[in-house]
Amino acid sequence: MLTQHTAYDLPRAADFVAPYFFYATRTSGEVTYVSPSVRSVLGYGPDSVTGSNYRTYLVEGDPLNEDIHECEQTDLSGGGSLHALRSVRNIYGERRILSINTVAVSETPGGPEVRRHHIARDVTDSVKVHRELMSRLQSLEVETRKLTLQERDVAERLLQGMMNRDIARELKVSDRTIERRRASIMKHLNAATTPQLVSKLVEHDLLATLMENNSEGNWQSAKNSAAIAGRRGVQEHMH
Repeated sequence: MLTQHTAYDLPRAADFVAPYFFYATRTSGEVTYVSPSVRSVLGYGPDSVTGSNYRTYLVEGDPLNEDIHECEQTDLSGGGSLHALRSVRNIYGERRILSINTVAVSETPGGPEVRRHHIARDVTDSVKVHRELMSRLQSLEVETRKLTLQERDVAERLLQGMMNRDIARELKVSDRTIERRRASIMKHLNAATTPQLVSKLVEHDLLATLMENNSEGNWQSAKNSAAIAGRRGVQEHMH
C-alpha cells in the first residue's frame, strides 16, 4: 500500500531550488508530494499544496492550459514523457508560467501508472523577454519587407560599411541612384540618419539570429509553446 512519502512520491534528487520545484500526483490529480522549493517559486507552503488537486492552481481559460485533459489522458506507462507550459496563480494571485516535464511511475516495469512525477520551472520572465524581443523583431520586419530587391542590395552593403561610391561601383549604377535608394531605405525604416539606418539593420539581423537560435530554459520545446507567440489570448493573460 502506498503512503505519502513512499519512493513513488519522492524525487530522485530532493534538493530542488528556485526556480525549480518537484511534485508528484496521483492519476486523479491529487498532489502527494511537493518539494519545499515551491514556496520560493509560487509562495505556497508545501503542506498546503500536498493533498490538494493541482488543477486548483491553474488559471482558468488560459490558452496554455487548453490541452490539460489531453495530457492527462496520454499514456506514459511505457517510459514516455510530456513537456508542456502551464499558466498558474501564485499565492498572491499573480499569473506565472511554468515549464513542466512529466514522467510516469509504475509499481512494476510496464505496469499501470500509480504516480506522475513533475519537474516545474518558472519561466515567466523568460517568456516575457521572448515576447518583447519577438514583438520588436516583427515591427522591424514590417519595415524591412517594404524594401525592393535593389534596395536590399544597397542595405546589405551599407551593413558592411561600404560607402555610396563603392556600392555604386560594385552594383554598376550611378552614385545618384545609390543615394536615391538609400534615401528610400531610410524612409521605409523611419531612420533620420545613416547611423540610425545602419543601427536598425543591425538590430534586425541580430534579433532574427537570436530568435532563431534562442532556447533559454528549453521552454520553447514544450508541446504547446507555439501558443506563446501565436495566440493573442496568451499575451492578454500575461498582463
